Amino acid sequence: MNLIELNRALRQLRLGAMAAVLETRLQQAQAEPMAPIDFLSCLVSDELTRRGDRLIERRQKQAQFRDPQATLDNFDFDFNKKMNRSL
Repeated sequence: MNLIELNRALRQLRLGAMAAVLETRLQQAQAEPMAPIDFLSCLVSDELTRRGDRLIERRQKQAQFRDPQATLDNFDFDFNKKMNRSL
Protein backbone atom coordinates (compact mmCIF):
# COMPACT_ATOMS: atom_id res chain seq x y z
CA MET A 1 0.00 0.00 0.00
CA ASN A 2 1.46 3.34 -1.00
CA LEU A 3 0.98 6.73 0.67
CA ILE A 4 -1.97 7.77 -1.51
CA GLU A 5 -3.83 4.52 -0.84
CA LEU A 6 -3.06 4.77 2.87
CA ASN A 7 -4.41 8.33 2.97
CA ARG A 8 -7.57 7.21 1.18
CA ALA A 9 -8.01 4.27 3.58
CA LEU A 10 -7.54 6.49 6.65
CA ARG A 11 -10.18 8.92 5.37
CA GLN A 12 -12.53 6.03 4.58
CA LEU A 13 -12.10 4.86 8.19
CA ARG A 14 -12.93 8.42 9.28
CA LEU A 15 -9.42 9.05 10.59
CA GLY A 16 -9.02 12.41 8.88
CA ALA A 17 -6.57 13.85 11.40
CA MET A 18 -4.25 10.89 10.91
CA ALA A 19 -4.46 11.29 7.16
CA ALA A 20 -3.76 15.03 7.44
CA VAL A 21 -0.58 14.61 9.52
CA LEU A 22 0.65 11.29 8.11
CA GLU A 23 3.20 12.76 5.73
CA THR A 24 4.53 15.18 8.36
CA ARG A 25 4.83 12.41 10.94
CA LEU A 26 6.59 10.15 8.41
CA GLN A 27 9.16 12.87 7.74
CA GLN A 28 9.60 13.36 11.47
CA ALA A 29 10.10 9.62 11.99
CA GLN A 30 12.74 9.54 9.25
CA ALA A 31 14.56 12.61 10.59
CA GLU A 32 14.79 11.41 14.16
CA PRO A 33 14.90 7.72 15.06
CA MET A 34 11.44 6.73 16.26
CA ALA A 35 10.18 3.31 17.29
CA PRO A 36 7.10 2.12 15.38
CA ILE A 37 5.02 2.22 18.56
CA ASP A 38 6.02 5.87 19.11
CA PHE A 39 5.13 6.73 15.52
CA LEU A 40 1.72 5.11 15.86
CA SER A 41 1.24 6.76 19.24
CA CYS A 42 1.84 10.20 17.68
CA LEU A 43 -0.73 9.51 14.96
CA VAL A 44 -3.35 8.32 17.44
CA SER A 45 -2.65 11.28 19.72
CA ASP A 46 -3.14 13.70 16.81
CA GLU A 47 -6.46 12.05 15.95
CA LEU A 48 -7.70 12.19 19.54
CA THR A 49 -6.68 15.83 19.91
CA ARG A 50 -8.50 16.82 16.74
CA ARG A 51 -11.62 14.92 17.76
CA GLY A 52 -11.61 16.57 21.18
CA ASP A 53 -11.18 20.03 19.65
CA ARG A 54 -14.00 19.44 17.18
CA LEU A 55 -16.27 18.15 19.95
CA ILE A 56 -15.74 21.34 21.97
CA GLU A 57 -16.34 23.51 18.90
CA ARG A 58 -19.53 21.60 18.06
CA ARG A 59 -20.87 21.88 21.61
CA GLN A 60 -20.11 25.60 21.77
CA LYS A 61 -21.94 26.11 18.50
CA GLN A 62 -24.94 24.08 19.71
CA ALA A 63 -25.05 26.08 22.95
CA GLN A 64 -25.55 29.28 20.93
CA PHE A 65 -23.77 31.52 23.44
CA ARG A 66 -24.30 35.24 22.99
CA ASP A 67 -20.55 35.77 23.25
CA PRO A 68 -18.69 32.57 22.28
CA GLN A 69 -15.36 34.10 23.38
CA ALA A 70 -16.57 34.70 26.96
CA THR A 71 -15.15 32.40 29.62
CA LEU A 72 -15.35 32.24 33.40
CA ASP A 73 -11.73 33.42 33.50
CA ASN A 74 -12.82 36.70 31.91
CA PHE A 75 -15.94 37.14 34.05
CA ASP A 76 -15.92 40.16 36.36
CA PHE A 77 -17.21 38.85 39.69
CA ASP A 78 -16.80 42.34 41.21
CA PHE A 79 -19.49 43.71 38.89
CA ASN A 80 -22.31 42.49 41.13
CA LYS A 81 -21.27 41.92 44.74
CA LYS A 82 -24.56 40.15 45.50
CA MET A 83 -23.72 37.37 43.05
CA ASN A 84 -22.77 34.16 44.78
CA ARG A 85 -19.32 33.22 43.52
CA SER A 86 -19.67 29.58 44.60
CA LEU A 87 -22.43 29.01 42.06
